[in-house]
Amino acid sequence: MHAPAHSGSQLAAEAVPRAVRVLLFALLAIIFGTIAIKLGQSDTFDLRNYHLYDGWAFWTGRGARDYAAAQMQSYFNPLLSTFAYLLYVETPPRLSAFLLGALQSLNVVPLYFLARALLPATVPSGRFWFALCTALVGILGATPLTQLGTSFGDTLVSLPVLAAYAITFARAGLTMPRAALAGMLLGGAVGIKLTCAPFALGLLAAVIPLTWNTPTRWRAPGAAIAMAALGFLAVDGFWLWHLYREFGNPLHPMFGNLFGSEHAASLGRDTRFLPRSPWEWPLYPLVWLFQPQRVSEQPFFDLRIPLAFLALPVLLWRGNGDSSTHDRVRGLALSLAIAYSAWLVVFSIYRYLVPMEMLAPLLVVLAFGTLKPRRYRLAMFGSLLVIAMSTHPSDSGRLPHYGHHFLRIDVPPTHNLDRATVVLAESEPLAFLALGFPSTTSFVRVASDPTQYPIYGMDGEAARRIATSTGPLYALLINPNAARTALAHHHLEPVLPCAFVRSNLLPVRDEMTPKLCPLSRTAD
Repeated sequence: MHAPAHSGSQLAAEAVPRAVRVLLFALLAIIFGTIAIKLGQSDTFDLRNYHLYDGWAFWTGRGARDYAAAQMQSYFNPLLSTFAYLLYVETPPRLSAFLLGALQSLNVVPLYFLARALLPATVPSGRFWFALCTALVGILGATPLTQLGTSFGDTLVSLPVLAAYAITFARAGLTMPRAALAGMLLGGAVGIKLTCAPFALGLLAAVIPLTWNTPTRWRAPGAAIAMAALGFLAVDGFWLWHLYREFGNPLHPMFGNLFGSEHAASLGRDTRFLPRSPWEWPLYPLVWLFQPQRVSEQPFFDLRIPLAFLALPVLLWRGNGDSSTHDRVRGLALSLAIAYSAWLVVFSIYRYLVPMEMLAPLLVVLAFGTLKPRRYRLAMFGSLLVIAMSTHPSDSGRLPHYGHHFLRIDVPPTHNLDRATVVLAESEPLAFLALGFPSTTSFVRVASDPTQYPIYGMDGEAARRIATSTGPLYALLINPNAARTALAHHHLEPVLPCAFVRSNLLPVRDEMTPKLCPLSRTAD
């Protein structure tokens, strides 16, 4: 076993009073909240597709009134979307952006504690400022800046993930209570958003070698795994049970073939962003460095993960050159190597890797740990400066100005709309418009992105709902002509003229404005 952490580092860290540190973190939250306001009101595809709709449907208890209105995302755990929905409808638009930006900035706190604990003894003085700079560069990456003040959940669920990493690696001697708390946070994060699973896998795996030569070699990993399962079930168990009762599949509509569900044969993962050739698999960060849209729908530039990808082998081989933190640095590197590998195989979608993106500057500066003090400081500040200055976030979709309310929907006066069934027959993100219709209007989707429903078995339920509808039928469409094939499959045909449904979240151009079209039934 290595010696405990050097006391000089702890004394240097404590040289900055706790009250000052808290005030600085609060100031950062205010700054990031203000920047979020300046960036503009969020208006993303996911917001219009399911962030608003899922939260509204869950909060208002719509139950089974609608069917797949928000495409397959209708069946995601609704807790994060409910938070976003309530924040948007209960607060002015500028305040909601500020609060989200301030909350997202708190990722700097666990990053700071990790950096303060793991930076080598090369920086015994000014340790607080070195650690703070490293953490700050971590939250200024392409993904955090793109998502600042928006309803994307990646930089919100990163809070418990990074907190779990800080609990595990920021102090020597991982105790069973700390391992249990880290596991609970990870399980809760995965329950809220399944894309956190690679980081849970990586951290739980790293706990085993981290505690192997300690009295808690079995108890700490066991406690972490047990509490991770408990945290996951506490957050997602109710929703898994709901999906199982409704569809016979707790992961509906995915992997229906594994559960024998009659509602969906199988809907697998999105493979668009996976590596395409054998040589790309081991070098993928270097591929997307020059072709960012291989892992993202929008272009961006960020050196963090490509540099961390190069730093990981160094850290796994020799740590950071400091015997007092050697095991923890290697444990952190091992955890992130496992997390990255799982992410690469399962997702390869860049924004799902945001905890590693935030940790990447720390990995890079730790890799310089064997340099002499003066060279280390030059390498540290030089790399952090290059990383920060070269970052270019993507365009997340924002409105040019704020209104009095976050959401405005203008539905045309329509006969018996309160008894109507509205059919969605495109892949356009229009589910949010349901918030402007009468609460008794039903919505049924018959086509989606990326797969048409007949392929994976949900088409039968959509057909049943349309056939048994006793009220008028309407279609909510961007392009009525393009949707004719999907409508014809259900023996429906749009009747012109159609009426515009307008919203502040949609373009003002008529060709891009949704239309509410009456539907007539055609002969079989």
